[in-house]
Amino acid sequence: MSFSIFPWSFKCIAEHRLAMDLVACKWIPTITLAFLLLIFTASLWNLESNQADQYPFPGDLTNMILDKLEGWSLGKNGFTEDSNKRGLKAVGPNMTTCHPSYGRTDLLVNCCPPGFQSPVPFVDFQFPDPQSPLRIRRPTHAIDADFLAKYNKALTIMKSLPHDDPRSFSRQANLHCLFCTGAYDQQNYNAPVSIHRTWLFFPWHRMMIYFHERIIGSLIGDETFALPYWAWDIPEGMVMPDMYTNKSSSFFHTQRDASHLPPNTADLNYVSDTNISREDQLDINLSFMYNQMVSGARKTELFMGCKYKAGTEGYCDGPGTIELAPHNALHTWVGSSLNPGREDMGKFYSAARDPIFYAHHSNIDRLWEVWREFNKHQLDITDPDWLESFFFFYDENLRLVRVKVSDVLDIIKLGYSYEQVHRPWLNKRPKPSFPPKLARQMLKTKENENKLQMLSTHFSSSDFEPHGRALDASLAVKVRNHWSKKEKEEENVIVVHGIEVKGDAYVKFEVYVNLVDESKISPKFREFAGTFAHIPGAAASKKKIDLKLGVSELLEDLEADQDESIWVTLLPKTPSCSNVTIGGVRMEFIK
Repeated sequence: MSFSIFPWSFKCIAEHRLAMDLVACKWIPTITLAFLLLIFTASLWNLESNQADQYPFPGDLTNMILDKLEGWSLGKNGFTEDSNKRGLKAVGPNMTTCHPSYGRTDLLVNCCPPGFQSPVPFVDFQFPDPQSPLRIRRPTHAIDADFLAKYNKALTIMKSLPHDDPRSFSRQANLHCLFCTGAYDQQNYNAPVSIHRTWLFFPWHRMMIYFHERIIGSLIGDETFALPYWAWDIPEGMVMPDMYTNKSSSFFHTQRDASHLPPNTADLNYVSDTNISREDQLDINLSFMYNQMVSGARKTELFMGCKYKAGTEGYCDGPGTIELAPHNALHTWVGSSLNPGREDMGKFYSAARDPIFYAHHSNIDRLWEVWREFNKHQLDITDPDWLESFFFFYDENLRLVRVKVSDVLDIIKLGYSYEQVHRPWLNKRPKPSFPPKLARQMLKTKENENKLQMLSTHFSSSDFEPHGRALDASLAVKVRNHWSKKEKEEENVIVVHGIEVKGDAYVKFEVYVNLVDESKISPKFREFAGTFAHIPGAAASKKKIDLKLGVSELLEDLEADQDESIWVTLLPKTPSCSNVTIGGVRMEFIK
């Protein structure tokens, strides 16, 4: 009998008829697998916890190991790839940490899916077949009866699905509740996931709408189905679409403001109801869109929102222009005035229960593409922490899919596009309400007469710390400009910092520059710098809010771009502003 380092293996090959060797052969796979598992398990303890991401849930070591072995064999999502990601601060949810969250400060809600405590295997996102038909999203005011019938059928089916089916309408609606109220903790951190008022606002909603659209199409067997978008940024779409007012359809929803149904014109900068004519409202809306999409959004952060990183110290609260309004404003405008938080659309936890939510956010998604397009993609984010941030959604085949921000940046690869509409707001650059030179003289006179309060610091800021200043009345402060220190391509930015909101009511105030006459306040005048439209109820954070408003073009039009200081006026628009404190106002430059 001959011996080698592996005698059992040798005998299995050479003397496989012997019974004892057959027994040995039977145990070889078991011994080998046990050995591999032992070595691999030991190595896992040396990995950073965020490397175990093939399952989104900690505590399931067996599944994690099996998936790591699969990664070795497939060369995808395995050990080598994950090791290269150390040090990233990408945001992602821990799906087994779901817990009740606050929909309002006085309302604890539980939107957690059934069985969330148990880990569920997932697949990584893959683009649809490029040979598949391109889904074309069309404006709601231009869709036909055949499309409406098809969409109504699909939505009826979706609403009939049981709640334990992730494709059901109730589960789809709860996705917004989960990710927008802090119901999930981040992977590896005792910190909530919240996608509002940060740079994750646009990509997360794109993901949600994308999967929702594909589920809708699959329920009626139509791979060309595309969600319609509510084109509220153009005059033809500045009214609640008729399809959502038909009481016999699945699009109808009772929890809406009845006074805002057609033919009433939508107010993109909504505060409260007014009696102005439709023509005036359209004019204001278009001027407002110019500010939010063009002059106030010339730098990435101003449009996209602040940089939100993983960890307890990584959260920020600085929304971009479009998220503030029309996004927040229209959520509030649609929601029912009979409910304490103007639910359903008026609160994040309940907003997606209204079918109009999906058309609203399709237009938000379209405007992101429009902004990227006319900036020639030069302002696109390249930060790997943003690109690698990820979320989980069920697809039309009931598979849980991990999708990264980097996966959703090319809508053609995602298999959809938008039917183009005209953009009249591009030509609505506002004009000053007073001749600029006359306005400066009037402001100087008021200053000399001590009719305005002058506050400034050596750092070009008007600082109300440590206790802040209540916004219970209009507030005008003189802010240093330091224009001579501005470098080429930098944007002048007014920062209203340290905003703290108490209570649960919708909060809105507006910001003006070199305002002379408070009776002439409107986005259609050049003095308008921006708006703060706040829906309370997102994930709780102790961090205060910073409002950043790009004003370079505004200052040029007011002939104040080379002034040593400017007057910044904060005008409260809702009674709830009495519960708001401001840390201060300063001028910054953003590259």
